[in-house]
Parts: sequence; C-alpha cells; structure tokens
Amino acid sequence: MCPGGFIVPSATAQEEVVVNGMSPSGRNSPYANSGIVVEIKQEDLIKYSSFGVLAGLEFQKELEREAWKNGGHTQRAPAQRLSDFVAGNSSGSLPKVSYFPGVTSSPLHSWLPKTIGRRLRDGFRLFGQVMKGYLTNDAVVLGVESRTSSPVRIPRNPEKLHHIRISGLYPCGEGSGYTGGIVSSAVDGMRAAEAIAKKVLES
Repeated sequence: MCPGGFIVPSATAQEEVVVNGMSPSGRNSPYANSGIVVEIKQEDLIKYSSFGVLAGLEFQKELEREAWKNGGHTQRAPAQRLSDFVAGNSSGSLPKVSYFPGVTSSPLHSWLPKTIGRRLRDGFRLFGQVMKGYLTNDAVVLGVESRTSSPVRIPRNPEKLHHIRISGLYPCGEGSGYTGGIVSSAVDGMRAAEAIAKKVLES
C-alpha cells in the first residue's frame, strides 16, 4: 500500500508494460495505490515447461507483452474500473489516475490468464465483504505489476530451508522466489533465521 503515492512505469525492455507503486516522503499525493498479489502455482506454468527452470520468467515476459499490446503498444497501461473487472464488464470511461504515461481502457478480465483473473476477483470480492466501500467503480485496476517476486526459484529443503546442495545457504524472501511483498518476506526471513539458529544449536 502506497498512501499518497503514485503508480510508476517500470519496464526494462521494449514492447512490455510493467507498473509499480511508490510514495514520496510527504505522502501528500491525492492518490493511494496497492499492488494486489496472487499466487502463481506450478500447474500455471505447464504451458512453459519447455523452458525448464526459467518457465516462470517466460510466463512473466508474456504477461508483460500482453499488457503492452492491450495498453495500445505504448507505455500507457491497460486499465479497468474495479467493479467492472469483477463483474466482467468493459469500462466506458476511466477516472484520473496517478500513472503519468496514462491509461487505456481495456477489458483485463478477458485477456489476463484465467487463473490470475479468478484469484483476483475472489480476492476483491472478499475485500469488499470485510471493508465497506472497497469494491467500487471509483477504483481502477492497472496492469501489470509482475515483478513482486522473482520468477526463478532457488531450490531449498522444504523443512530445514537450506539450499539443497550448498551448505550454509538459506534462500528466502522475494529474490529467491518464495514470497511476494514486505510482510510475507519478513515472515520467510524469520523462518530462515530460526532454521539457522536451530542448526547452530544442534552443532
């Protein structure tokens, strides 16, 4: 969550749209924005299995290219009003947003991968149930914030959390592909620290 923040362009190559969020120290923008994280499961990557351990990276690249196409082949981001996205309706107009390259009305519900779209809709409906006023057409969904976590996972023992071959290495957090966001990364870091402490105490 970026209170008083902005959505900023974050692409690193041609023919892709990537967005991210930030807040200046004053938190004095009239906008607020949140990155909504959904889980990507191994079965979501079957289509890209020929890329081996880089399957997630190829999935990410394809998603970013789709955002570029549906944004109008520019750095304008594809966007849709929130309630329209959940209901599967196109948005005839869009409110002003903080993303300075601009936005293009686009039916994200129709071109996002079905698994991602379904998980987003389920999450938004749940938020709307527990937070009055959250699910509204005054809010806008922009695509895509696709670099919350590394698309390449460093292998580790699922219980002891150390690398499967390198002694003393404990991959954790976003960079190793196990979490997406500040809180989940902090929790994963705590788990790794506890695993290291246990190992030291046992030695």
